[in-house]
Amino acid sequence: MKKKQKQSPQILSPENYIRQRARNLPIFKCFVNDGWDEQGLAHVTISRKHVNGNITYCSYLVDLKCLGIKDTLYQFNVPEYEFDEYKDKLDDNLGMIESEYNLGHNIIHAGWEYAEEIGFEPHKDFLSITQYMLEEDSDKIPLIDIHCGGENGKPLFVQGPLEDDTMAGMIMNRLEKTLGAGNYDYVLGGGDPFDDSYDDDDDDDDIWDNEDDFFDEYSGNSYKENVAIFLELTQYLENVASEDGMFENDRDDEDPDEEEKFKRIGALTNLLYDDLTDFKEVNRWVTKWNKEVHDYTITNAAYWQMLGLHDQNDFTYEDLSHLTKSVNEKELDEYIRERWGELPYLDFLEIDILDDPSEKKARIKRALKQYPDHALLKLEDMAIKIQDDKLKKTELSFKSLFGERKEITPYEYVMWQMTWLDYFASRFDLNGIEALFLFNDPENYTEHPQVSMFLSVLYAMRISVLRLFLLEP
Repeated sequence: MKKKQKQSPQILSPENYIRQRARNLPIFKCFVNDGWDEQGLAHVTISRKHVNGNITYCSYLVDLKCLGIKDTLYQFNVPEYEFDEYKDKLDDNLGMIESEYNLGHNIIHAGWEYAEEIGFEPHKDFLSITQYMLEEDSDKIPLIDIHCGGENGKPLFVQGPLEDDTMAGMIMNRLEKTLGAGNYDYVLGGGDPFDDSYDDDDDDDDIWDNEDDFFDEYSGNSYKENVAIFLELTQYLENVASEDGMFENDRDDEDPDEEEKFKRIGALTNLLYDDLTDFKEVNRWVTKWNKEVHDYTITNAAYWQMLGLHDQNDFTYEDLSHLTKSVNEKELDEYIRERWGELPYLDFLEIDILDDPSEKKARIKRALKQYPDHALLKLEDMAIKIQDDKLKKTELSFKSLFGERKEITPYEYVMWQMTWLDYFASRFDLNGIEALFLFNDPENYTEHPQVSMFLSVLYAMRISVLRLFLLEP
């Protein structure tokens, strides 16, 4: 007879380990920020120790005044020194104090229960993972009275760095519907409490720095002289594929010589675009886009439309909070499918990563047949048309893409502008690129990080396309 094979021990993922076994580990240390009770905002960290000496810990951001468990994170089976480093970083920013486990447990549960009573769910990772780091909520845990709400007992929503204006509006609407006018208080306009390190000197390191220092130096040169200097300074771009439109090497902002080189390139780029572009044509584009600006607002409030939902009420504050913070595409896909099922945005995500042109064309055709009005799918189709030199610029108008919509997300705006950029770059249309550069004023988009990232790409592409244009025989 054959011997029965021994089954290999099951290796649990960190998430499943926390769910199934974390409570078997002894509590190691617990911390909470000093002044949590006065602020009504608690940063709680709870750690447990493995037999190998390593640490698993979870942290919880608990708004005791309104929203409950706003955020949470976890680290599994890390060396104790890594946990100490994490704790020291928290201590530098928040002033952490070691506490009894029971205090942290009561803070978390009090915030959770209070928020649920007024209509707010905890962070999804808390429900699925980090709540299992806590001891079971039973009579064995001494009850500690934790004050929730504002000083007058009403819920108090304080807009913080995790809530942009769109989220704040959704939270206010939720409070209005759940509690009614006058039954809650609010403070809007919160910023990042740790963003105090800004110094006026930081302006020197900005990619959008004023190049006036070198403009005067080059403005007296002939066109040919400036072309020669520009091509010499931008030699490092030779190994960059034209479609990438990005610099080969990251800027070294700590190197004064490197910083000066970029300022010189910026000044020369401005002068050469002035020489090579038609002011009337550039102005025509900018005027057209400025008229379109009155038709739309860039806001994450349009996220439900970007997904392809038909009813705004199907999209909640919790959905927006999770989707705008998620960086894992697989997690994003799973969340959307579980929450709403098949949506056109999921087709877009799948199509966007395809490399094979034939497969991509076929997928776009099928998707547009099913969802003919979805803007991101239209933009994917336009990217193919640009490659095939078949795109008509009228297709890129706001109404052609977005129809009667009045709001678009920052991501949709970036994809739209990137398509314009690709269209102009594919034709070496310096008028169009210059118009796009002038239209997208950085000062207008400081609240949208995605748009700010696009502006860096635009800055780089403007230089790259100019170099390629000048090198054309």
